[in-house]
Amino acid sequence: MQSQAIYPQQKQGRLKLLALILIFALPVVAAHLILNQGWYQSGVTNKGVLIEPRFTFESAGLVSPVSDTWQLAFIVPDKCDQVCEQRWHLLNQSYIALGAYSERVVVTLYVSETTDSAWLANNQSNYPILQLNSQPVPVESQDYLLVDPLGQWVMRYPQAEMNTLVAQNKGLIADVRKILKLSRVG
Repeated sequence: MQSQAIYPQQKQGRLKLLALILIFALPVVAAHLILNQGWYQSGVTNKGVLIEPRFTFESAGLVSPVSDTWQLAFIVPDKCDQVCEQRWHLLNQSYIALGAYSERVVVTLYVSETTDSAWLANNQSNYPILQLNSQPVPVESQDYLLVDPLGQWVMRYPQAEMNTLVAQNKGLIADVRKILKLSRVG
């Protein structure tokens, strides 16, 4: 048997092939490690909490109080205290702050059987109302809710402390403007 001698050209060619494979494989391996080890924090620009999994009026057995328009909903609590009143006031101010986009949005009230009836009597005059049933929904009392014209519950803004309400509403305005700018529905 004859042993094959490795010529310098072959050695150089093999090194080039190995380098080429490493150049393309190394980024894939690095990305796999970074994603699987949790070293990467994705950049999120929205201020609210996306509602996942997908939730719609239809899936909850509810009928939307308005159709073909975006909804900024307020989940009316059992007892509306000072924070609740402030959240309601700021939601209405946020609606006004939307400017030209406000034509595509309707403020709505979502109530349950235990909702503060005195507060509701004072504030329901010009707003569509949705009576929530006993079906579980992915929102809590005093949340803001953004609903698209197709009936999908998109984003919620949980109850915040009194000193962070203004910042939360600025985030709400920014999110709604961004969504309305990019949306082709409603």
